[in-house]
Amino acid sequence: MLCLSACGEDKNIEAEAMKIVEAINNKDMYSLEIFVFGVENTVVDEAVAEFFCDSENDEKGIIYKIIEKETIEISEVTDEHIVYEITAPDLSDVFNEIIKTENLTADSFKEYFYSYIVTAGMVKTKVEIPYTYKEEVFTADYSTPDFLNSITGNLITAYQNLIQQMLQENSVEETE
Repeated sequence: MLCLSACGEDKNIEAEAMKIVEAINNKDMYSLEIFVFGVENTVVDEAVAEFFCDSENDEKGIIYKIIEKETIEISEVTDEHIVYEITAPDLSDVFNEIIKTENLTADSFKEYFYSYIVTAGMVKTKVEIPYTYKEEVFTADYSTPDFLNSITGNLITAYQNLIQQMLQENSVEETE
């Protein structure tokens, strides 16, 4: 449970910190894009937008499917940071599982990915977000790798591992 003093500044910080919680818990992709990237509709390529989702395709993309199963809450607020506790589908092994699946088409890949999200176990992480509150202006950076990885259920780390694995395999093939 979050306990803050009755001081007006603390209440404002709590209210500001709750905005991203509400965006995620309400599955508000438009607001989430603004919190994370500072702009709306960051994905302009329609094929990419449909796959990952943007504010125009919010119920079709992978990110929305992840957020759909996710919860977030504030676990602590200090003078320097806010700690969010995020529970999301665990996608840390999704690409290893996809690699094992043969004959995937673009459509079946998307179906497999969505199914994986639905059936994945859940992973809980805590992320510290530094913030400032000066002259009644709240500023927090939600675009950090830790926060993005947490709200995507470790999808970013899984993707980085996949790329690293592919680079290592290519390196071995070139030396042979």
